[in-house]
Amino acid sequence: MYENHDEEGARCLECGEPVYGRTDKKFCNSNCRNRYHSHLRYAPVKAQNDTMHILSHNYAVLQTVYLLKGGSCPRSTLDEMGFKSEYVTQQVYKKGKHLEYRCFDFVYNLSDNKLFNLRRI
Repeated sequence: MYENHDEEGARCLECGEPVYGRTDKKFCNSNCRNRYHSHLRYAPVKAQNDTMHILSHNYAVLQTVYLLKGGSCPRSTLDEMGFKSEYVTQQVYKKGKHLEYRCFDFVYNLSDNKLFNLRRI
């Protein structure tokens, strides 16, 4: 039951070190096992936190544009402020009109060169 693995040797899933002992052993020690499972558990949470951070930053940029520039501004200004246009809370296709984007309570239209029709709902 307890034996060294074949000549190739099994490797720890976390650090890649050789694993000795039972043939079904996957980790070289308990620290590696804990780190491996910790990464699995917290990866989705980290992705969610990163997305919410970007959405919050986009919201702050939209709020600044809304207060200082009114309902429109050049796309280059958004880029300079770090706005990431691919992160929105909703996209609405209006028949016969521009695609409408939403970031929480802000609604706006976006073309290749400007943001326009920015308003709060």
